[in-house]
Amino acid sequence: AIAAIAEFCDRVARGDLEARVPPLPGPADLHRVRAGLNHLADLTDAFVREAGASLTAASEGRFFRRFLLQGMPGAFRTGAQTINAANDAMAASRRQLATAAADRAELADTVLEVSQQVAASSTELSASAHSLAGSARSAVNEASNALDTVHSLELASGEIQQAVTLIKQVAAQTRLLALNATIEAARAGESGRGFAVVAGEVKSLADATNASSDEIARQVAAPQTATASAVAAISRISDVIGDMDRQVDGIAAAAGGGASAEATGLSQMAESLRTEIARFLATP
Repeated sequence: AIAAIAEFCDRVARGDLEARVPPLPGPADLHRVRAGLNHLADLTDAFVREAGASLTAASEGRFFRRFLLQGMPGAFRTGAQTINAANDAMAASRRQLATAAADRAELADTVLEVSQQVAASSTELSASAHSLAGSARSAVNEASNALDTVHSLELASGEIQQAVTLIKQVAAQTRLLALNATIEAARAGESGRGFAVVAGEVKSLADATNASSDEIARQVAAPQTATASAVAAISRISDVIGDMDRQVDGIAAAAGGGASAEATGLSQMAESLRTEIARFLATP
């Protein structure tokens, strides 16, 4: 009997929970020992099997599989309850992870959509900015050409003014000569009468020339003033357009990035954001 009990204990110690003490000859106490050992083996076997089944189900996500407490006394029941509590905690963690994963995917989708919209908008903005920059440069060139034209007009007006001044000087000299000729003709008497008529006509022509020169001078003075104002206005417009051109270049660089390695525009930032989102989703 002692040998049979010892063999049973050895088998159980080696993990053979199917071992049982066979019927033993002897007194009633020996039969009670056999029954107690076999009952202990039954409880241990049931606990191990039930624990393994519930933990295996939990590892597969089947948290509804509970450890059956029926027939589990004392420490066995306490251990079973601990396993069930662990299963409940794992189930809650699984739900939280699922919720977090869903929120994470939703956030990634939202950010990815925003990055795509930013990339598309930055591309359109860059194209518009480059087009506007070209228009601004054309406007600068046109303003420069207009300024050159107005300067040419200003120079021409100055030359006309100089010519009018010279004509007035000639007319004054001619009038003076005509006056002297009239005086000399009067001294000559009857013989100088014809010369006096000519001198009078020359004086009248000089007076008419002087009057015309004054009118031309007045007509030239107004365009000269307007030309000076136009030069100042076109210069200011050219400066403003030039500043706009520089600002548009800055917008284009901000939208699409520059040629240098340090320049980073919205499109590059959006691309980097998409890359980081893909990495974020791939990270467990």
